[in-house]
Amino acid sequence: MKNEITIMPVNDIMSMAKVFAESGMFTDAKAMGQAFVKIQAGQEIGVPPFAAMSGIHIIQGKPTLGAGLIASTVKGSGKYDYKVVKLDEKICSLDFYQGAEKIGNSSFTIEDAKKALTKNIDKFPKNMLFARAISNGVKWYCPDVFSGPVYVPEEMPEVTQDIEHVEVIDYAEILQDCKTLEALEFHYKSMPKEKQIEFKKLAIEIKEFLTQKEL
Repeated sequence: MKNEITIMPVNDIMSMAKVFAESGMFTDAKAMGQAFVKIQAGQEIGVPPFAAMSGIHIIQGKPTLGAGLIASTVKGSGKYDYKVVKLDEKICSLDFYQGAEKIGNSSFTIEDAKKALTKNIDKFPKNMLFARAISNGVKWYCPDVFSGPVYVPEEMPEVTQDIEHVEVIDYAEILQDCKTLEALEFHYKSMPKEKQIEFKKLAIEIKEFLTQKEL
């Protein structure tokens, strides 16, 4: 079952947006207004604030999600799943399931990418093909995973920023995946030292924000 997202009041979103913007960890949301838009966009499609900040990018007024966030949401839905049938530099083929029942296939080829003028296809063909295949599959077979239509950056025209492939740690996905403190500690120790510092800094700021809310 899809996780229920609590709708935050505007004042709470503004406070959280300020914390995220001032953390300096999100290169496309250095101002509170930018962070606010990302969090609000996340609410509208059922993505919590932290995941929205790290996984949503606003391109030409539309919220676009990284392929990793889309994929983890499908697998975490409790209703749907997908399996990689084939993934190389020529094709990505994904089978989608509802429970144990296969409900369809989403494939995207290098020829499809060229016709669609997909960005960065020469630099990251496997990543680009996967992004388009997972995005199409969600639209076709499990649109109820999100509360509205979603896009990957590769679908948007005139995208010059290589959003999907900046070398960052997906903190939101780590927090979602870790069910125990031991698992979180394992991921933390696996990070490069500079990423451990970033993670610890943001964790402290989020804790301070939540503490202030309780007072």
